[in-house]
Amino acid sequence: MPRLSRSLGLGPLLFVLLAGGAAAEVYRWTDETGHPHYAGKLSQVPPEKRAQALDSTHHDAPSRLQTFEAPPDGPTVGRSASRGGVLRVPYEQHGNAILVYARLNDRVTAPFYVDTGAADVVVPKAVAEQAGIEVGTDTPHETYATANGMIRQAVVRLDAVEIGDARVENVRGSVSDSLPVGLLGTSFFNHFTLQIDPAARMLTLVANDDMRGGVSAAQWSERFRSLRERQRRLAAYLEDGTLADAARAQELAAKRDQLAAELEALEQEADRAEVPAAWRE
Repeated sequence: MPRLSRSLGLGPLLFVLLAGGAAAEVYRWTDETGHPHYAGKLSQVPPEKRAQALDSTHHDAPSRLQTFEAPPDGPTVGRSASRGGVLRVPYEQHGNAILVYARLNDRVTAPFYVDTGAADVVVPKAVAEQAGIEVGTDTPHETYATANGMIRQAVVRLDAVEIGDARVENVRGSVSDSLPVGLLGTSFFNHFTLQIDPAARMLTLVANDDMRGGVSAAQWSERFRSLRERQRRLAAYLEDGTLADAARAQELAAKRDQLAAELEALEQEADRAEVPAAWRE
């Protein structure tokens, strides 16, 4: 069975991240009560704590990949302060990259780059573990095409992804063993119409009702069509009676069963997303 290739659209951003994770600084300091705080900019750290934050960032390498037990300090304008369901989420500019703080599974908040060319929400392994995401031997994997070649990653379901007051549940994601900072891709952003205001450094999100599970009608239809076409071709090959030996027949029968399992899993995913029958044809 051919590998399923999904483009992450990372380009130079992935190259920078894999080169050493220097694209984003995460500063950590502790207040007088012993409670930890985090920020993406040194200016957001109280002056008397900046020496501590700098020491943590530059001499304690894991702190640069630190995830957050609580959302970072800073202004947030969300659903309760918006009109007509318009959500406004502040972001930080890191070079050419847009950085936001996303809360996963209502358990952990971590920095993520906005990457609307990425198919999924890509979660660093350390963040996934703190969010309670388990990757085992039976976790499905897919092959992704990137500017740096092919990579294979575990595919998972995130209970919830939230930036500001923009929240999406049951989000498709993948777990990366190499990225120090996550990527917020279209499995999240397809739920919204997205506008970026560079002057205000603000994302504007409006709910997109033409999506189910972050996927359009055409995309759902193509996923079902592709799987059924592969089933049809394999069934025709099995039925023409030209198989060379029993071992080959057994191998193809196993692929047939695998395709059937993939189609069943897709149906279940569509059911959770309340995908109408017309989109599954």
